[in-house]
Amino acid sequence: MDKRVSKSFRSIFKNFYPNLNENDADKALDYFLFTLEKFPDKSNILQLKLFLFIFSFSFRKLIIKDKNIKSFFSLLQRSNILILRKLGVYMFVLMGHCISRSLDGEGVIYNKLNYPKHNNATVDKKLHSLPEKVEVAVIGSGAGGGIAAHTLSKKYDVAVFDKASYLNEETNNETFGYHNFFEHYGLSATRGFGIQLLTGKSIGGGTSINWQTSLETPTEVLNEWDELTKQQNYFNSDSFRESIEYVIDNLGVSTEFNNIPLKEEKLAEGFDKNNIGYRVIPKNNSSNHGMECGFCAFGCGYESRNSSYKVWLENDDFNGDIYSDTGIQKIVIDNNKATHIEVENNGETSRIEVEKVILAGGSLNTPSILLNSGYKNPQLGKNLKTHPVSGVAAKFNEEQKPWYGSMQGMHSEDFLFKTNNYGYLLQGLPMHPSIFFPYFPNFVSTADNFIESYNHWSGAIVLTSDTSSGSLINNGPLWKYKLNDFDNNHLLDGLTQLVRSYYLAGAEEIMVSASPTMHWKRNEN
Repeated sequence: MDKRVSKSFRSIFKNFYPNLNENDADKALDYFLFTLEKFPDKSNILQLKLFLFIFSFSFRKLIIKDKNIKSFFSLLQRSNILILRKLGVYMFVLMGHCISRSLDGEGVIYNKLNYPKHNNATVDKKLHSLPEKVEVAVIGSGAGGGIAAHTLSKKYDVAVFDKASYLNEETNNETFGYHNFFEHYGLSATRGFGIQLLTGKSIGGGTSINWQTSLETPTEVLNEWDELTKQQNYFNSDSFRESIEYVIDNLGVSTEFNNIPLKEEKLAEGFDKNNIGYRVIPKNNSSNHGMECGFCAFGCGYESRNSSYKVWLENDDFNGDIYSDTGIQKIVIDNNKATHIEVENNGETSRIEVEKVILAGGSLNTPSILLNSGYKNPQLGKNLKTHPVSGVAAKFNEEQKPWYGSMQGMHSEDFLFKTNNYGYLLQGLPMHPSIFFPYFPNFVSTADNFIESYNHWSGAIVLTSDTSSGSLINNGPLWKYKLNDFDNNHLLDGLTQLVRSYYLAGAEEIMVSASPTMHWKRNEN
């Protein structure tokens, strides 16, 4: 079966990218097979492999000639049958991944791009002599676990356990960053590939590889939290706000080390002409480095960002221990009390006695750990919020360097509370090749010209506050999520605003990441 799957991949690849050579096809195939092996939803992979197996037989050419393969998948994108439309989308996304990522870190199209190349580095995975007992075990070192461990270590014997590794001291290429500092190699998605789930996996959690956008919770949301939880000014109290300010001060959140980069100047121009307000985004960064590089999301060796690790766990105020590369298997419960945790390091499982546990494994992992530990609460693994995102890319005559500079320079909050306290943000997008080519697939221009035009594109996203929610499948790591009409309408409205703004800014071409992908050219009316 694998030989036939590989044969189909080569046929599709050659038709999608006729100017790439056999060595390029070999390299892309290696990454495709890696994706099939590592993608967490095996049922999706089985369906794909079955299709490619059938596609490899000669009788296919009676229906779909080789020269028409790309047109065939473009047609599938427009099908009214959901499974066929998804197949069309999947194929373009997969091919985009396979030309922009690779096992050696350099995508097969890099030589055609004016884009920086960084060699694969190394990550130091640590072996630990684990303790027999700790007072407080903190599971996870991210935004929640870091500050919890820091605060509790002033009074208790605290140990932090995290399955992730420390960042290395390199500027990493995007493939290496995704493979080492993101869950499931940056390939996670909800069932049916509905939403890609980019989730950080590093010491410091997502705070060590995020885009550094640091927004204070709006008053309207604090009031809603009070109403939903039937509190009397708890979240909107002075003491809660003082806590927020404490975190902001320690993280160094400000606009001092941010600006509107080249890739967002046309977006700002379009916002002005579209009467949309915007502002420079506050960041948890304390140097100019992040304004120039563009690779902060893949594990920055400079660590100029004030991550959870740097602020709460690295300084002298933290009196605990950190056990990296140590995964939590389950919490052992006896008489409704945590007595032990089971952890794994270097292939060996250990049981550690505990008095208290702080479980801060993130939205995707915490429910799985609780369910695997025997908890039966019916709400566990439900109500996942993802702030669904889609985007618009625009091509200009002027060079844009879509990957370069501050990850996000500015955004608009004009539509944040568009309907009943819900709406969306409009934000700039750091558009590295593995974001651009999979999610803005081209099927109206020649592949070679489209690839070589990369540096003239820039992008932006609509980030919605969702009333929709997702749920865990079989205790994880799989999730399903369905966007409801209310949120979908906000997403469409935001995409419309971005398209109009880029049009007014003089874009020569505009693409919308949708199903099907929309591609407009000014000179073709």
